[in-house]
Amino acid sequence: MKKLALTLLSISISAVTHAGELGQPGFDGEVTGLVGFSSGKSNFNTDTESKTGDLNTEAESESEALVAPLGQVRYTFGEGNNHQVFFGTSREDIAVGDFVLEGGYKLGFGEKSSLAFSYLPSLGGETWEDPYVTGKRETTDVSSSAFRVKYDSILDSNFSADIAYYTYDVDSEKSGKDGTVLSSLDRNGNGIYSKFSYTHFLDDTSILEPSVLYKAFSADGSAMSNKAYGFELAYKKHLDRHAFVLSADYTKTSYDSSNAVFNKTQEDSEYGVFAAYEYDKFMGWDSVAFNAISGYEVKSSNIDFYNENQILVGVGLTYKF
Repeated sequence: MKKLALTLLSISISAVTHAGELGQPGFDGEVTGLVGFSSGKSNFNTDTESKTGDLNTEAESESEALVAPLGQVRYTFGEGNNHQVFFGTSREDIAVGDFVLEGGYKLGFGEKSSLAFSYLPSLGGETWEDPYVTGKRETTDVSSSAFRVKYDSILDSNFSADIAYYTYDVDSEKSGKDGTVLSSLDRNGNGIYSKFSYTHFLDDTSILEPSVLYKAFSADGSAMSNKAYGFELAYKKHLDRHAFVLSADYTKTSYDSSNAVFNKTQEDSEYGVFAAYEYDKFMGWDSVAFNAISGYEVKSSNIDFYNENQILVGVGLTYKF
């Protein structure tokens, strides 16, 4: 299950630009500070050192306060302002609850098309060396990085494509059964992510955006390899100084072979809802906006050990430059 992150909202319903233009020349961007609260349960949460009771049970719920600095810096250049380099969290991603740090290059062409190439560096993290033990567990470092291609408004149409290739590396992989490491449970591997969207303008201030998703992960262990299909629906509204986004998604994931620990082939269903609000020119300040977000995600598996959920709320301020 993707982890909900504190996000900011910044959507664009319509803009007056010349063909291929990506914005005004020079630097622009936004910086956001958000505070929030998160609560959820997952057997892969490394804040809980020990697993108590039977292994094949859901984790206990954990809560925490969150502080998140976010933002993006862009530099637009070229004779037609159709070249851009960028680094940070893109406004399109975070408007529907995705947190992605990336750096890359975007080219605008045609009437409204753009093609972006980016690299998503690993921020690092932790997971369990062997998650399938009860009692005290040991942590290990985990990293993941990706290359991404995003083609917005394909051939000046309302269709868009977002495709990424990523790698996943567990530093000390010791997943096994009864103290024996099993190669079929090896979580290291690589995968692809793809999302195809259609933007439907309900009116000058409203957008309805359905998307279909396909994901595949090829792990070194066959029981960890999987394929996923899903869909997402986002509604975006921009009215005067107010902007709203409401999105929902569903994904079905099937794994390639039986998990030796639970003697069953894993199958997961995930769904989530996300809402965001932005009030521009907060307190009369031209460059400042107020943000509020909330989200809820659930992962339901045929193996209780993998059941997860998370809820998050947050508020903050954005400075645009």
